[in-house]
This record gives sequence, C-alpha cells and structure tokens, in this order.
Amino acid sequence: MFLEHPFYLSHNCSFSNKTITFNNTFKVHLTTLLSYLSSNATKSLFYKVDVANKVFGLFMCRGDVSFPLCEQCVQNATYQITSKCHSFQEAIIWYSHCMIRYSYWNFFSIVDKNHVFYEMNVTSDSSPNKKRNLFNFVVSNALSKVAIVAGDSDERYGTKSLKLNDLQIFYTLGQCTQDLSSDDCKGCLGDVIGNAIPWPSLGSVGGSVLYPSCNLRFELFQFYKEGDKATLPIIKYSPSEKIRNWWQTISLIVVSIMIFFFVGCYLLKRKARKKFKAILKENFGDEGATLEPLQFDLVVIEEATNNFSNENYIGKGGFGNVYKGILLDGRQIAVKRLSISSSQGGTEFKNEVLLIAKLQHRNLVAFIGFCLEEQEKILIYEYVTNNSLDHFLFDFRRPKFLSWFERSNIIRGIAQGILYLHEYSRLKVIHRDLKPNNILLDENMNPRIPDFGLARIVELNQDKENTNRIVGTLGYMCPEYAMLGQFSEKSDVYSFGVMVLEIITGNKNVTSYESCVGHSLLNYVWRQWRNQIPLSILDPNIKGSYCEIEVIKCIQIGLLCVQTNNAKNCFISQQSLH
Repeated sequence: MFLEHPFYLSHNCSFSNKTITFNNTFKVHLTTLLSYLSSNATKSLFYKVDVANKVFGLFMCRGDVSFPLCEQCVQNATYQITSKCHSFQEAIIWYSHCMIRYSYWNFFSIVDKNHVFYEMNVTSDSSPNKKRNLFNFVVSNALSKVAIVAGDSDERYGTKSLKLNDLQIFYTLGQCTQDLSSDDCKGCLGDVIGNAIPWPSLGSVGGSVLYPSCNLRFELFQFYKEGDKATLPIIKYSPSEKIRNWWQTISLIVVSIMIFFFVGCYLLKRKARKKFKAILKENFGDEGATLEPLQFDLVVIEEATNNFSNENYIGKGGFGNVYKGILLDGRQIAVKRLSISSSQGGTEFKNEVLLIAKLQHRNLVAFIGFCLEEQEKILIYEYVTNNSLDHFLFDFRRPKFLSWFERSNIIRGIAQGILYLHEYSRLKVIHRDLKPNNILLDENMNPRIPDFGLARIVELNQDKENTNRIVGTLGYMCPEYAMLGQFSEKSDVYSFGVMVLEIITGNKNVTSYESCVGHSLLNYVWRQWRNQIPLSILDPNIKGSYCEIEVIKCIQIGLLCVQTNNAKNCFISQQSLH
C-alpha cells in the first residue's frame, strides 16, 4: 500500500542564520527560481536551475511517482518553503514524495550530509542482543544492496524487496539527486547506513533518513509503486528426516557465524569509535563531536597515497608535505601531512579543521576530512587539477599563457571567495595569507582558495582585531597589520589588490626584502596611472583580444585595494569586489 497524497515532513532554513533584506535582488531571483521549479514539475521528476548565477535550486520527486503527483508535491513544497523561509538565503524542505532546495551558492553535484531529517523506530535498550544483531544484519545488508542499485541507475533511484518469511516482506528504497555521480550517490547512501541509522537502539523495521543529497527508507509494507517481486531462496528438502535435520544443522551454523561476525564487527567498530571520540575530545574539545563524520582512518589515507610514496608527492608548504591520493570510491584527493618537526603546525591544523569544516563555496577548496592517529596530523581536500596561480603567472616553465578572459575570471572568482568569507559565510573569516601560490586553479581555470591554517574568526560586527603574532607573506600584508598587528577584512582586501595587479602585469610585487620596502610594482603601477597610461602595465604575454575598459576598471580596483589612508589604513568598499 502506498500513499497517493504528498504530506509535509520537515524543513530547514537556517543553514547560515543570515537573512536577506526585503529590497535585495536575491529575493527577486528566488521568486523566479521557485517559479521555474514549479513549472518544470509537470514533465520531470528532477530539475535544477540557477538564476543569474546568484541563486541555485532544484527539486527531486520520488522515482516512482507520476508527473501529476510530482507537480502537486512541488507546488505544495514551493508554497511552504516561501512561507517558512522567505527571509533566508538557503533552505530545504522535505515532503513524503518530493524535496526542494535553494541556496545562494552553487551546491550542484556536491554531496551534502550536514542537514539530516530522520524518522526511526528506536528503543532505549541498546544492550547486545543476538536477535537484534541478526535483525540489524539483515536490514543493513538489504539497504547496502538498494544503495548499489540506486547508484548504478541513471535516475539515481532504486528499490529492492526481500521476503523475510511466509508472512513478511521487507521493502527498501534509495534515491540521490541526479546531479551526483554514481560513486558519490553510493557514498552518500553508504554514509546514511553507516552513520545516520542508530543500529544499537533500532527497535523494529521501519524508518527513513533524508539528507539533502540522498535518502533511504525501509518498511514492512509496500510504500512505493514497484514491479519487482520479493523472492526467497528455494531449498528442496528430501523426504528423509535425516537430510532435513542436516539442512537445519547447516542453517543453524550459518546463522551462528553471521551473528558472531556481526557482533565482532560491531564491537570492534564501537571500540574504534570510542577511541576516535577520545582523540577528538582531547584535540578539539566540545566541538570534536561535530567532526566525527569527517575523521578518516590512517590506513585509508596510506592506501590512497600508496603509503605517502614519492610518486604521489606533489609539493611542500609551511604545513608539511602534500600528496595526491585516490580514495576507494574513486575520488581524487590532496593530502596535507603535518611535518612532525613543525613547531606551530599543530595549532594551524586544529584551526584549519575547525574552521573550514564550516565553510562551503565554489571558490574555496572543498574540505573532505582529516586524520588524527599515531602522531599523524593529516588534512584531506579535493584534488584541484591545475597548479597554483603563481605557476601560470611567474614560472618561466609555465604550461600556457593566460588570456585576458581567464585572468578576469580568476580575479572575479577570488573576489567572490573573499566576499563569502567576509560577509556570507556563517563566520566572518579573515584569511591573512592570500597570495598567488595560495590560489589553486581547477580544470576550467576557476580559482579555489585553500590554506586556512593562519585564518582568524572575528565577530560579524567587529571592525578590527590585534595580534602579537604577525603571520603572512611580505608584499601582501596591509601596512597596519605588518607594523601594528591590526587586521580586519581590509587586510585580505589589500592582499587581493596586490594579486589583481600581479595578474594584470604578470610581475611579482616583491622578489626580495629590499624590494618589499619600496613596493616596486605598486609604485610602478601608481606612476603609470597618474601619467594616464595605465594600459602600459599590461602583461605582453596576454593571449588574444581584451576589453580596454574592463582592464582599466580592474587596474583601478587593484589600486583602490592597496591605497593607504594616512599611510596606515587600507581602504576599499566591499562593492568593488563584485
């Protein structure tokens, strides 16, 4: 029996706790986006769209529903999300037959497991129990199979049914948003099975777990339209009582082995989890509990990097060595391994984990997880295909010369990343070490900001903060920060301005301490600007045509970012970063 009328389950519209003003153009874009979603539910069970690259959204209907039912569900969800989350920049709403999500950042094709809704039959008794262990084994095995079916399906949807006995049939359903890859879909559903279901206290069959990117449901009644038939392996018994007893004995042995195996795995996993929780508590305090899903076993990282082999080595930074790796699910990763001899890496490690785990933006390098085990401190990021920006600007062995289109796109992407850190993230983050070799470029030459080990969090309404420890790179530090230890978001803006001028000219701001004192590149650009020949600074290696007005505007923005007020204060309006 399956329900024909969609009903509301849950919603979340406080991802970032940041509201928008009623006059903001975002509200207009959001209205347009929700209209697109509602109108497209008549012909598709999944649809994603963005409006002006400012608001991104999608809907997903359950894979077995008809188009009229999908349309009804999406229209109901659209009305409710508008009513409940009208002043928020991102939101998600779940119905029994569909889901709608929107955000100010591009979350397409990214697995999101941070916001969860679940309904589960649980019991307060979590003591080991053979009957429950066998029950959990059957349930987890069936869910693992439906996760594979859904991941391998082009629609990222699958169902499986299993006949438990003559009276009971177990029904399962798994689904992911269709923008996920097959491996990401299986990984998302695998996380539901491994981390979201409370196995020790699972009471009876029946429950569902909804992530923004995937969902699982299992029941003892048929809640979906499905064509497959539940099957039970058929065993032919001999009429001889001896043979029947033999089969019963074999069955009992097999069940006993299964129970022993499951209990052993559960106890080992619980012991390891307690160990991990103790490590997290020791290193991160009360915030450690929220980081548990991001913690990797050392053996997984060693396998991914071929035991940190020289063939996988890709670079070295202040934090330590960086290695390329490939996880078992096929994802390429960059592994930052803290040098044991590092004097301040431990502090930077904790800072980076606590900070970047809370940040998500298309112009930030995606954080995958970390490892704290056997004296190892390891950070795991997505692998960004191309090299850092300085490699394309200053390296004489550069693989290519950047066109103006690529350079302007890089400038715009860096600005959007900085604006997110300063204004639109859940925290107000000052990076403090922005420079070309800290800007990575992906396969489409889009910039990604990494390395948050030196970053600082400040209050949203705080203008500036002081520090006794000056960190960063000469030539990119704002004067009042380098001399007085005062930093604010304008410190990052100053660094951005230096990079803009370096991108335009193809020259470094400083090559030594002596040139840093004179700020040679900045002085040179200021002179050409005052002499009204700004285009003379343009890198002669720029390929193809360019718009002179656009180049001049970028030069002006760069100069505004680095200009000083009474030789102490950096200045730029946030609007200049757009």
